[in-house]
Amino acid sequence: MDYSQIIGKNIAEFRKGRALTQEQLGDSVGVTGQAVSKWENGGMPDAYLLPDIAAALGVSIDRLFEIEHKKQLPTEGELLELIGSYGFDRLRANDGEAVFKLIFEMIFRLNFSAFKCEDCRSVWDIIDEQDRAFLTSQLILNEGTTYVSLVKDMPYICVTKDEEGLIGKLLGEKNYCGLFGLLSDPDGLKAAIFTQSEYSKDGAKYTADKLAEKMEIQPEKFRELLPLLVRFRFLAEEQLVVDESEFKTYFILQNNEFRPLLMTAWLLINSQQRYYAYCQTRETRFLESKKSQTP
Repeated sequence: MDYSQIIGKNIAEFRKGRALTQEQLGDSVGVTGQAVSKWENGGMPDAYLLPDIAAALGVSIDRLFEIEHKKQLPTEGELLELIGSYGFDRLRANDGEAVFKLIFEMIFRLNFSAFKCEDCRSVWDIIDEQDRAFLTSQLILNEGTTYVSLVKDMPYICVTKDEEGLIGKLLGEKNYCGLFGLLSDPDGLKAAIFTQSEYSKDGAKYTADKLAEKMEIQPEKFRELLPLLVRFRFLAEEQLVVDESEFKTYFILQNNEFRPLLMTAWLLINSQQRYYAYCQTRETRFLESKKSQTP
């Protein structure tokens, strides 16, 4: 058995899974990035480096050589503990990007495992190869659905579990028209985007006319939009009393639900139905609203 090929493949896989460059892995074990590249292309590391390599990659030496790998899978609890420990360690080191990449890679691989494919490459390799092509991975089951965007510069994951009554709740929502009416109005969309791009941490307050000026929207039109901007929490309203006179001021809110809405809309607009992995086993309709039967 050619262990040099096995260990090279595994070093590359585990390194990418931890979002490490070849140079970063090399620095952690005292070698150059070129040495790591040589290992990954079939060169065998020196034996004395194996413990440090395994530690840097968060695996055992046996795992590097695929010895009893299939027989010693971690339990769900052990896996969650390892993931949590890694995430906390990276956040303490102010490396939030590594945590994001780990989360994205794990969710993608869980999604991909449903296709019973053992040769799952790193999601980042797939994204890099596709450049800016629109590519997705989708899993559509009766129990729920997953959607993974593999678009370069637009990684996005949506996981939805179909709970009883979920579709009826969504289809019965009466506020959709108000929200989509606000966003379909050019000035309404401009105002919503402004509130997220001009968020003020110091809690600055503005009059309606001052906000209209800052957003470059006609005051009359802005006053028409104000109730919806407050209703959907792009702005907060406060009533003040000064010298027995009442007037309203507004401050900008960070509406974090707006960002995934924009991303989902972008993917919908640009969808070209290209899949890296796709599974459809669903037997029920997504938007089938069950009507109550009256006797």
